[in-house]
Amino acid sequence: MVYKYENNLNYIYLRMSEIRKLKHLKISDDVFNTEGLMLILNKKNKTKDGRRMLFKYLDLQEIPSVMERKESILTYLNSSPYKDLEELVIPDTEIFVDGEAAGFAMPLIENHKNVGHLLHSRDVSFQEKKKYLKQLGDLIDTVNRVDAKHEFLFGDLNEFNFILDEEEKMRAIDLDSCHIANLDGIEPPDMAYYLLKNKNLWALPNKYKRTMLGVLIPNQDSDLYSYLMILINSLAHHDMFKEDIDTYFEYLEYLKGLGVPNELIEMLWNIYTPKKNENPRLLIDELDDHLIYNSSFNHFQKKKERMKP
Repeated sequence: MVYKYENNLNYIYLRMSEIRKLKHLKISDDVFNTEGLMLILNKKNKTKDGRRMLFKYLDLQEIPSVMERKESILTYLNSSPYKDLEELVIPDTEIFVDGEAAGFAMPLIENHKNVGHLLHSRDVSFQEKKKYLKQLGDLIDTVNRVDAKHEFLFGDLNEFNFILDEEEKMRAIDLDSCHIANLDGIEPPDMAYYLLKNKNLWALPNKYKRTMLGVLIPNQDSDLYSYLMILINSLAHHDMFKEDIDTYFEYLEYLKGLGVPNELIEMLWNIYTPKKNENPRLLIDELDDHLIYNSSFNHFQKKKERMKP
């Protein structure tokens, strides 16, 4: 049975000459943005409640299938229970430039902070980072409770796709790349930062499922894998998803020796086993400052060197 939903996106038509006059959203150098420009629409194009709009200019006119997929996802989200979640910044307006579909607009979250920038910053204490990591885990749990039949999956779940608004509330952005489980007619996304760059996941095809062309089909295991990677990367100050499995497991043994809770070690271990992934948010408070000081991957490597005969 195909789930039917109405195309309730709004539309704005612009000329390229107007695009060139739009102000660019200032993005931190460490924020990944490979798909297109982030532009702020002018005064005549605002949301119904008068807020300014952020336009994601994708410049993907030469790949109609990509735009069609994104349009289908956003059409569904704007007619689903997820629309009522204020934690999700869902684009609801399609932009056409010189008659061609060129991207999507959403309410602009003023004075926001990017969570990826905060988690990667050396100027932010781990006590503060723990707060953001827990908020991210809470948000993942929140969306999982909305609609079991058509489960929302971030697909490209990485820390740079989340922001904090002026009230320090976490919001999810870049939702045109998400995936809806059990929804016919929508292909999985082919872009996912933590999933594409980790070749170790190919050893578990029944857990991290892929299409015949090798594109990963998001599921709850892949979303939670990405969240667990964000957590362990924050502990290690290092991209642990780029390490081979043996080195990864050795590092987990090192963390265990530092006093990281066994339950959390098991969750981090299980991302490379057939067992279901779990949300570690309730264990984050057990990570103390002394542990964090010694948890860096550099400390681990130095200790490993000292132990060589």
